[in-house]
Amino acid sequence: MRRVPVARLIAVIIAITTAGCSKPQPSPPAKPLATTPPAAVPATPAAPAPAPADPMPPAAAKTADAAPAKPAEPAAAPAPKTSPAAGGAVSFDELQKLPLDELRKLLGGTTDSKFRVTVIDAIASIGQKAHPAIDDLVQATGDDDSRVRWHAARGLGLIGEESLRVLPQLVKLLGDPDPITATQSAAAIGLIREDDGRTVAELSAEDAASYAAATEALVRTAVHPDARARRASVRALRILSADPKTMASLVSRQLGDVDPSVVLPAIHTLADMDGAAVPVLMEALKNPKSRYWATVALTEIGEEAAPAVPQLIEEAEAGELDEKLQAILALAAIGKGAEAAAPTIVKALESKDASLRFAAAFALGKLGSPAADKSLETAAADDNAFLASIASWALAQIHPDDAALRAEAIARLRKGLDSDSAEVRTASVSALSDLVSRLDAAGQQELAGEFAGLLGDPAPSVDTAAGGALIRQGGAAVDSLRARLADPAVRLKALEILGVIGPAAAPAMDDLVKLLGDSDPQCQGDAAMAIAAMGPAAAAAVPTLQKLLDSEGVAREAAPGLQYAAAYALGQLGAASAPALAKLREFAASPDQMLATVASWAAIKIAPEDTSLFESAVPLFRQALRSDSETARLEAACILGDIGRQADSAIPILELVAEEDPSRTVRSAAAEALAKIKGK
Repeated sequence: MRRVPVARLIAVIIAITTAGCSKPQPSPPAKPLATTPPAAVPATPAAPAPAPADPMPPAAAKTADAAPAKPAEPAAAPAPKTSPAAGGAVSFDELQKLPLDELRKLLGGTTDSKFRVTVIDAIASIGQKAHPAIDDLVQATGDDDSRVRWHAARGLGLIGEESLRVLPQLVKLLGDPDPITATQSAAAIGLIREDDGRTVAELSAEDAASYAAATEALVRTAVHPDARARRASVRALRILSADPKTMASLVSRQLGDVDPSVVLPAIHTLADMDGAAVPVLMEALKNPKSRYWATVALTEIGEEAAPAVPQLIEEAEAGELDEKLQAILALAAIGKGAEAAAPTIVKALESKDASLRFAAAFALGKLGSPAADKSLETAAADDNAFLASIASWALAQIHPDDAALRAEAIARLRKGLDSDSAEVRTASVSALSDLVSRLDAAGQQELAGEFAGLLGDPAPSVDTAAGGALIRQGGAAVDSLRARLADPAVRLKALEILGVIGPAAAPAMDDLVKLLGDSDPQCQGDAAMAIAAMGPAAAAAVPTLQKLLDSEGVAREAAPGLQYAAAYALGQLGAASAPALAKLREFAASPDQMLATVASWAAIKIAPEDTSLFESAVPLFRQALRSDSETARLEAACILGDIGRQADSAIPILELVAEEDPSRTVRSAAAEALAKIKGK
């Protein structure tokens, strides 16, 4: 069965690009499959901006990925003068000073979930020496409150190899309805095996059987609907099955499933692990049932998949048609590191199959091999206008300093913008976006106008590609986007793109402030978000944003998200928003949890030296780390790091986010926050 429809292929052969933005952005939830055009910016906003679940747009890029170390075992300390057993409120710091026996009594003597979580975390902080509490933690994994369950699972993992005897309970928790509990259980299994340290040959028959059962369960969890659980499971599998061949046989069983809804999540998780997943995928290429999907994952990994080039060349030569197509696209994604594949791809360019020719012309442009010039010149004169356009683009990519080749490619591709085929229009936009940076200012402005004219195209793929191209142009696209603000049909798209462009969109400031007074609440909210992206340079918008924040009744009746947007924008503008501090502090105590969260965040951003909100804000930011919104998680992690030691109750959830969050940017921010909180 063909898995890469030719009609869709036309739209994607130019879509594997290194799209860049004018400011750091969170990584997308998952890179698109080779059969889907990249979504650099949503075609239409999913909800009024900001949606309640997404109050916080991206922060600056943080440090590189880092996994939190297993906590050191603290020395015993004297108990506090006031015993918590007497019923007084006790902080995490005080609990850490108690002996383990006292902590176990406290855990068994309270039904208060919040306090149980704090006690469990105090037990977990002891590390291996907390092994007498294993049974207490196992009992806690059956608690009705999911927070208690996942903190208990985490504690078992931090105790290490002593928890091996309760591995079946952690395996059972992989099926917990709460995804974070499943995630922490997978991570705990990995920690136990890592702490064990014995080789497979050194394991007893009973322990080997326990680990084998855990491995089987983790393979099933590798296709969990939640990305965090998938990632934790794959990480644990790498620890339990260090041999790539063993790991590949397990992964192949999942990739061999013909249902994409089962396979795709595993692919995205493997691809997110970049080079670390390549040896496993190379083994999976040897299995006919998993070969195609392993190739898709290698395509997503891109340059770091270079070790797989020889196998991909073989697949491009001898595979079935769909496998050949995907192998060529994988080689294209690897780029110059796959130059050895040029002769094979030239043969595909000269084949009679149109889909192979399209893919081959595109791949040769990405490989940048001059050895393909003759074949591409022939293809550039082909009667098929689209093939000729791709070949012209490829020649311009191979010879970036040849102005004549570039001009010919641009002329052909601009004609493609008027094609009746949505696939051709999409690919033409993406290809032109690759070439536009080589034009002078006037040429860039002209193309920006054409891209902006495609916003609102009936085909979502064209609309999305046009938005992505405008983002890549940055400041050069601002005037064209300002012109589209007058069109109600595409105004929201233009605002969204201006927000992603960020500070470079400053020439649109007056237009944006004006739109804060628009009659459409969604337009007002999107304008506020675009202003927020400009940061302190947008200080002139503070009075108008403050009016939106103050008009509580009107704003919330019109659109609940509008007030969140105003609060968020004021926070992003920093010290200039000081006049709004009193109102933000008031909203920080609102029963509306989302308003309280964003107001607390904004107040701390405006006056970071004021610690009065820290105690009430930390629980809100801990909750935000569980949000479905990547940007909410990112901002919560950043602000918790800024709060520092007083945010130590967020360490457990930050550790989970730092290791298992599907976004690299969020993982990095959480790792940096942990370092700040721990004083490292």
